[in-house]
Amino acid sequence: MAWILSATAIFLLGVYKSRNGVLMQPRLRNIFISCILLLALAWNVRAHLPNSNIDNLIDLSFHFFGASLLVALFGFWSAITLLFIVALVGVFGISGDLVETSRHYLLVSVIPALIACGVMKAVQRLLPKHLFILILGNGYLAAFVSTFATGLLIYGLQQYFQMTSFGTSDPLGWFLGLLVLSFMEGSLSGMLLAILLVYRPQWVSTYQEERYMNA
Repeated sequence: MAWILSATAIFLLGVYKSRNGVLMQPRLRNIFISCILLLALAWNVRAHLPNSNIDNLIDLSFHFFGASLLVALFGFWSAITLLFIVALVGVFGISGDLVETSRHYLLVSVIPALIACGVMKAVQRLLPKHLFILILGNGYLAAFVSTFATGLLIYGLQQYFQMTSFGTSDPLGWFLGLLVLSFMEGSLSGMLLAILLVYRPQWVSTYQEERYMNA
């Protein structure tokens, strides 16, 4: 029950915080629907790594999470609001388990989104304002760091609370698999962000043309 209450509270807070943001823009409505459906599909189309737990959605499997990319596109609060709907469609729609849905939402959506948001703010504050830096920082680096840090946190929780359903108990296997997963997440996020910045820059809320094109 704690998982469900926590997930619901964060979702409602996200709705409140983003009430005047990009989620209220009718021109982006089709984009939101597309993101929800594509991510829900991506969460369930996976190639499992060795020693992973195929019976649980929280495991080291070769697939795309997308939390960092949504933060880069729409901002943190809008991203976690959309990710809640993704979890309902992609997890609850398959398993019918609200606890599993809430746990997935909190551990592999909210936490990486929060870490990615922190990385993006650090990139914006510390690094030069160039388009390449934006793609590298908000696309690749934010996705890699958020995925890797979240994986370490999940493994730590598994060890501390003896949550064996989270995946493998092999530290080396977990670490190597996490590196592969993080590189894949970073590469896909960076590539997709670069494509969107070229063809649909108006969809990327972290992009300000006057700041990055005149630098």
